[in-house]
Amino acid sequence: MLKNAATLVLGVVIGWITSRFAPAREHDEGSDWETDDEDGAGSGGAPAARRRRRPSHAAAHPTEELKMVLVVNDELKMGKGKIGAQCAHAAVGAVERLHEQRWGTVLHHWEACGQPKICLRASTTAELRQLAGAASGKGLPTYVVQDAGRTQVAPGSRTVLAIGPAPKSAIDGVTGHLKLL
Repeated sequence: MLKNAATLVLGVVIGWITSRFAPAREHDEGSDWETDDEDGAGSGGAPAARRRRRPSHAAAHPTEELKMVLVVNDELKMGKGKIGAQCAHAAVGAVERLHEQRWGTVLHHWEACGQPKICLRASTTAELRQLAGAASGKGLPTYVVQDAGRTQVAPGSRTVLAIGPAPKSAIDGVTGHLKLL
């Protein structure tokens, strides 16, 4: 069990290191950001139709602690190492997306909170899609990882959903019922 936990932590640490050294950009008050819809693709998938949203999560709760949740698709029965790698992909993808959308201020605030990340489980791919849609509908940043299919799962499988970084209360409104991984 200790080896499995270490693998998961290693994946998240690699994701953090990768995101830490990406160039930060300050938030542009006039910009919008994009989020994938519930059929959206992260790495390994074709670009999906995107919806533009004004990110309300940072402006609505400027002093609340931010966190990120990584929701693992339990239906796929991935091994611990695979889960760790997919969680790292999701965390890095979410951070890169916020950098692309010029939300450096949100990322700096999350960094000041200690970059908290929580791993949760969704029972099925359908539940993962529903959660992505609910989070996106509330203006929360999302990133869905689609696997390339080289190892344990079929190509295009949705493995992990990242939600955030965003205020704890906003994320808990979407994922508060899920069990810890």
